Amino acid sequence: MPAPAVPSRRWPAPMLGGAVLTILIFGAVVALVTGQMRVGLREQILRREADALAAVAALQLDTRAAEYGALPLAEVPGALLVTVLQAARYRGVVAVRVFDGRGNLNASDGIIGELPPPAPDDWRRVAAGEAFARLSPVPAGDVLLVPAADAGVVLEAWVPLRRTGAAGVAGAAQFWLEGDAALRELGVHDRRLWVLALAGWGAGSLVIALGLAWAFRRLTLVNAQLRARSADLERANRELILTAKTSALGTVTAHLIHELKNPLAGLELFVAGQADAGRVEAGEELAEASALTRRLRTMVNDVVAVLRDEQSGGAFLLPVEEVPALALAKVREEARLRGVALEATGADARELAGRRANLAVLVLRNLLQNAIEAQPAGGWVRIETVGGPRGEVAFRVRDGGAGLPDAVRARLFQPCVSGKPGGSGLGLALSHQLALQAGGRLELEHSDASGTCFRLVLAGEA
Repeated sequence: MPAPAVPSRRWPAPMLGGAVLTILIFGAVVALVTGQMRVGLREQILRREADALAAVAALQLDTRAAEYGALPLAEVPGALLVTVLQAARYRGVVAVRVFDGRGNLNASDGIIGELPPPAPDDWRRVAAGEAFARLSPVPAGDVLLVPAADAGVVLEAWVPLRRTGAAGVAGAAQFWLEGDAALRELGVHDRRLWVLALAGWGAGSLVIALGLAWAFRRLTLVNAQLRARSADLERANRELILTAKTSALGTVTAHLIHELKNPLAGLELFVAGQADAGRVEAGEELAEASALTRRLRTMVNDVVAVLRDEQSGGAFLLPVEEVPALALAKVREEARLRGVALEATGADARELAGRRANLAVLVLRNLLQNAIEAQPAGGWVRIETVGGPRGEVAFRVRDGGAGLPDAVRARLFQPCVSGKPGGSGLGLALSHQLALQAGGRLELEHSDASGTCFRLVLAGEA
């Protein structure tokens, strides 16, 4: 099974662009909300100045009312002007205008020249009893007796003139105040507001980035799982198709192998009988023929065993460490007769499916038998179990022989190429094909004067 894909830690360009766009949109929303809050806050600060003047004017009206008794203030000449002038002692007032209840200019102080009448909307608001203020440019011309500050703006405040608790207004006053103090206060509040907005945008952007990163990682993991499952389904589909295509071929193969068993057994008996009859002149040829016959019969029996296991279900699992043990058991007697020492090293606690394990045993048996036949008396052959990368299982078959001939190495795993006298060259070719059927590969690690080493690698179980 191929190794699962590792999710990439880098964001794709579309997702990165989407994250940046989201943060920018969030910044625009924060800026819009902050701007609206700034407007409302400035109105509240300026209205506070107008409310303070209105409170002072109401107090002065209450005082004048107590002096005039029951006489209405509007009927007393100059009463509203005196009241407003008393209120004008409020810090920073540079000029005032006073209007009666009908909007007529009552009197003025601190102003020379003429100013336009109140705007209809301003008069409607102040006549309804609302006090408000705004920053305005300094009136054109020398209209103010007291010069305004260098800021270039004044605070214009409209104040209704009414006694405390009264329902209607007796008139209205228009005040002009120095704008420096208001500008400084508004500047301080603006800076604080924008600092808070920037901090909120930064914190929100961090949360958005972390949320998108978490979502991206989850989507990447889900995508990797879907890819892995799709690969599993595709592999299972290929195996089902291969099983369907080879089921008939397997039946024919089993029948042919069954029919070969008896002729091979008879051929082996015939060769043995010829040797017993004393035909010395052909002794070496008969011995080689007998050995080849026995090996062919053994291979047929092994294949029959594998087919029998598959026909019975083949769903069992075999520990990895038992695979080299089974292969060694099949060649131990031949190694003893040739005086070759067998060794086994390494261990692995994993398990292999029965079919793959049986095919691995066949491959290792062929490799061991080739190595034994290539050793002189007193030689050695070693099989090692090692772990491979990405969860693979690997077996090495080593010997201390003289190495493979150059002609064999040049055409490795091709039939009819053998380095042994009388060899057919089928062993390595068959082993290579069996390794592929087991879902692995057979490799020659090295072959030189120090010996030969083959490696069988099987992919890890799904």
